[in-house]
Amino acid sequence: RGAVLRPLRVLGAESWSSGAASPPPQWTAGVWVVQTALAEEDIDAAIQSILYRENYIIKALGKYLKHHDFLNARKKEILYKRWVDHVADPLQKKIIENVASHKKIKKRRQEELDAFLKYVNKKGNAFIEHYDPKEYNPFYVNKEDPNFLKVTIPPFRDPLKKAQYDKDDGKRILLQCETGRIFTMREFKEVEKAKLHSRFPGISNSRHFMTPNEWLKLPTKYIESEFCKRSRLKVKVNFNESSFDLKPSAKTPHLLESQEEEKAVVYKF
Repeated sequence: RGAVLRPLRVLGAESWSSGAASPPPQWTAGVWVVQTALAEEDIDAAIQSILYRENYIIKALGKYLKHHDFLNARKKEILYKRWVDHVADPLQKKIIENVASHKKIKKRRQEELDAFLKYVNKKGNAFIEHYDPKEYNPFYVNKEDPNFLKVTIPPFRDPLKKAQYDKDDGKRILLQCETGRIFTMREFKEVEKAKLHSRFPGISNSRHFMTPNEWLKLPTKYIESEFCKRSRLKVKVNFNESSFDLKPSAKTPHLLESQEEEKAVVYKF
């Protein structure tokens, strides 16, 4: 609009100059048809471009997911192989070595059985609660040799616990930098255990210094002792505190006598 239009011919329309009041209808219809066709072509081209990009993204995403699954499966395979090499195989070899020496175990078992039968034939019965250590002691070898029938193996570098190992190594290095002393992993564990125990009362019968079996053997008098009572009082908890508002419930009307009697009868049944 307002532009200078030069004479042209579209679809057989008559020549039209800017001096005319309005373009002929044939020329306007032809221009509209051409513009519509061009717009449809542009829309088709845009749709094809969008579909092409969508297909490309879908293929790329599928390829990425397949590669991701492959990497996860490969990581599991490598982790399992490392676990077999560092844990399962050494443990299996150690078990085979000790099981292969069954002759010594069989001989020792025969000696224990002979001693037990001699003691039973002499006394008539044998109970674990009542026995004479001078005549027969089933725990003699264990007392003389604490490592009897026990197998010691070096610590495993379990790949499943690599994160914990790395964390312990970092703490150990930090402790070495703070103290200026080189700690082995066993010494570091002892230091960590001492720090943990220092947070609790340093008494011999503390729950944190005992195994579950030792704790069960304690008399009930200790649990009800003054020390335990004071320890429980340190934990300040208000059991009566509640966020429920009881005031609206006080305003509710009471049940009628007939309803109360019916309720009481129901409770009796």
